[in-house]
Amino acid sequence: MLEDKLGVSFLLCTYNGAPRLAETLACLAAQENPAGIAWEIIFVDNASTDGSARLARDAWEALGAPAPLRQLHEPRPGYKVAMQRAIDHVSYRYACIVDDDNRLDRNYLRTGVELLEAHPQIGILGGPNTATFDGEAPAWFPDFQHCYASGPQLDRVGGAFAPLADGPVGRNVLWGAGMLVRAEIWQRLQARGFASLFTGRQGEANLTAGEDDELCYAAQLLGYEVWYSSRLHLRHHMAPARLSEDYRDRLFYASARATPRLNAYRNALWGRPDGSVPVNLLKDLGYAAWGVCKNVCQPAFVRAWLANNRLPLMNQRHALVVMREMVWHYGQVRAYYERVRGFQQRLRSPQSFLTA
Repeated sequence: MLEDKLGVSFLLCTYNGAPRLAETLACLAAQENPAGIAWEIIFVDNASTDGSARLARDAWEALGAPAPLRQLHEPRPGYKVAMQRAIDHVSYRYACIVDDDNRLDRNYLRTGVELLEAHPQIGILGGPNTATFDGEAPAWFPDFQHCYASGPQLDRVGGAFAPLADGPVGRNVLWGAGMLVRAEIWQRLQARGFASLFTGRQGEANLTAGEDDELCYAAQLLGYEVWYSSRLHLRHHMAPARLSEDYRDRLFYASARATPRLNAYRNALWGRPDGSVPVNLLKDLGYAAWGVCKNVCQPAFVRAWLANNRLPLMNQRHALVVMREMVWHYGQVRAYYERVRGFQQRLRSPQSFLTA
């Protein structure tokens, strides 16, 4: 059972992250902490073969080891299993997810704890990220930066996108990079038999992710709020291998395969409570189809098609991939909706703590 001790556990999982770790650790070592808040790093070596664990230990000692660095080894490949191992060892009230290419601003620890302590309804907290590169950024990067969890996090307002305002994010979600989590959320989810709909990324073969979005929705099902703060900032470094057009496109379309699973949570939170699972699923499919038809009839899309403007065309293909997933895998998607609905019902039944 997690003790409710004020402090932050930074969760740092890596697979062959040796080239990136020194600067990431240096930014953690430089955190401002005038109030003397307790903190630690839980470092998980996820089947690395490049000496990441040794490098991290040596780099941390060279930085003066301003907080404990607890090293764990997870031999099973995959970000999800590595992160779960880190979560199982959290010592403090709050946890912060730090990827091995995330460089947190000096005020991250101080600002995050201040906000979370001042607003106990916040379950998850995050902010904007700025991409950095070894050289020049590709010309296409600004249009695709959100696929890379970079730039301002966005809200859809009046049919257009605008940066999120500080405070509750409403129906939006936050990126996992730099996400601060009230650790009791994981305890409560486990106690109620929560089972993720995602298997997690495993290297470069499977880029489908969505666990970060899922956690935001699950926290809201528990009654917490998800907040955004422009005061929380980190630099997200882009490795050259991730900047090929092939990788970019695979990353772009991978989110389409996650959308039907996330729709299951959106329905549970904001759908018609009296609607059956098949009705809600068909409603979502119809809404997606209507969106595609409406967009392809817009003059802007016709101009983009004639000019071979890649991004609008990719957006429409993305929508079609979502529809294909919902139709071709209808039985599986329906099972997702039923699982989330069942979990929501367990939350409303104080006597039920076991999985269905």
